[in-house]
Amino acid sequence: MAIVGITVSQDGESIQRLAVSTKVSIGETKKSPTGKTFPSKLDHFQFLRKSAASEWEKDPELTKHYSDACREFWIVLLDDDIDNVFRTEFAWWSTTEKKCSGDGRKAMRRTQEHPEGEDWTPCGEGCPELAKRICKPSGDLYFILAEFPRLGSVCRLHTTSYRSIRQIHSALEQIRQVTGGRLAGIRCKLVVRPDKSSFVDKDGTKKSTTIYALNIELAADDMRKMLGQMTQYARLFEQTRKLLGDGRKVEYDEEPEKVLAAEIAPEFYPEGEAEQEQSQAQPVVQQPQRKSAAAPAPQQTQATAAAKPNGNANGNVGGISAEQRKSFIKLCADAGWGNDQVKDILLTHYHIAGTSQIPTSRYEEICSAFKSGSVQNMPQPGQIDDSDLPESFWPEGEAPAR
Repeated sequence: MAIVGITVSQDGESIQRLAVSTKVSIGETKKSPTGKTFPSKLDHFQFLRKSAASEWEKDPELTKHYSDACREFWIVLLDDDIDNVFRTEFAWWSTTEKKCSGDGRKAMRRTQEHPEGEDWTPCGEGCPELAKRICKPSGDLYFILAEFPRLGSVCRLHTTSYRSIRQIHSALEQIRQVTGGRLAGIRCKLVVRPDKSSFVDKDGTKKSTTIYALNIELAADDMRKMLGQMTQYARLFEQTRKLLGDGRKVEYDEEPEKVLAAEIAPEFYPEGEAEQEQSQAQPVVQQPQRKSAAAPAPQQTQATAAAKPNGNANGNVGGISAEQRKSFIKLCADAGWGNDQVKDILLTHYHIAGTSQIPTSRYEEICSAFKSGSVQNMPQPGQIDDSDLPESFWPEGEAPAR
């Protein structure tokens, strides 16, 4: 006997609830010498599995097969519904929960008055959290590895890149047009490619940089051959569908929201900086205090800041002034450094949590290092994601026009 809500939907559709057993990403979480974690972008894929402690770790079998520098591999799509293959939304994550999510018109936000969530506008254009980069586009692609098919489980890839989300969604729509609406069983190639992008700095100078974006590609000598490659698995899916019946619904056995939040939140800011970022952004609604939130720091006046060594009027004790920070940000942008790269280097090589924490006594040294790239083992500038272009560095109201 079928159980509504577990094995069949309210409409009687057969439910396939598949576990996420493999995670694919072009980023990783690193740990600084001080023990703090922070995100770092990659120019290739890495394949992860769940450890015995239920934590994501490198999958040795998949890494050996695809190599440590894999930039493309074949996948098989799971469902004809594009929203079930590639789930997208605007999302605001903290380190403990998803605070707000929406479709660009309206959203559902957790507030002090309604911790379970309430309807919220504006969403998308006009939303202050999106403008301040607290909220980002979110895309989750679900698929099977064509060379390692596993029944009962799927792979997931998460991205917050505007360009990657646009490209993947456009590719899926194009496949649907070519196949008459079919996605389930389609074999295609997931790739990460370098691409040129440009931005205009504060002085109005146009700068170019290299980003790495995700896409789905198909290629063959002719259209007939390409269609044959695409649909070789689709015929098997069609036979399975007939056995299951016309009605079926694919769902994914996701991890608890608290676990997902801990995984996704570093894409917005390194661990330990979440509360600082949220307080600087001054969200419209005061969020309820949670056990996981850090205790608020005592307010500091200009007088108390001036009384402390290396203090400044912004309350950044031991840190550089606002003008010095602007100069450093512009220097990084001109040199082609991205947001994650600068944070990575500051944490790894200088044990500094952010640009506002750069000590005045080391300001010239650090500026010189970023300008010349002289820090040992520095990554090469320019290898950044679309969401990490230098404009994200500018203080509120100072972002360069694009």
